[in-house]
Amino acid sequence: MIQQITPVPRALNEVKILAKKRLKACQAGDAVALDKLASLMNKQGLTQLDIQLKHCQAVLARELGFTDFNHCQRVLSGQALIGEDLGTLFHNRRCDTLLNHWFSGFDEAQAFLKQAPQMVLLPYKKQFFVVNGSDYIDALGLVLNDPDCIYCTWLGSEAVAAYEAFALSLIRHKLT
Repeated sequence: MIQQITPVPRALNEVKILAKKRLKACQAGDAVALDKLASLMNKQGLTQLDIQLKHCQAVLARELGFTDFNHCQRVLSGQALIGEDLGTLFHNRRCDTLLNHWFSGFDEAQAFLKQAPQMVLLPYKKQFFVVNGSDYIDALGLVLNDPDCIYCTWLGSEAVAAYEAFALSLIRHKLT
């Protein structure tokens, strides 16, 4: 059975809004915003006047763990399938010290998760990791209105409000 990732339209919309804000900041000469695009500007020979929305979207997508903005859109819109590269949005180096259980296949990871309900199953590129939910939140320094939202599913065709809130919090946290 082909399984799709749960769509998170509010999270995707947030990325688009943040890209527009970054573009405006770059156009206004904001040093911090321009610094975030410096590598791309040097690589493509762009000046401040050349920066477009697509450049800001591409940089934000990479900051979130996607290869480009199309990859970001595909995953956050729910078009991505299990087995495809799902990016690294849910992983952070701060989590490396936690006891993570890594799996190459989703079914194997899901079977492990059924034995450990306090754990959470998350994607990492084409792999999956299972980690203690509260430890994960603490390691990232995430502040969630509903800490239980990390235990919701990120798999399926219906938007799940709790998962969307978690993804949105994670995006905001990674970009601030």
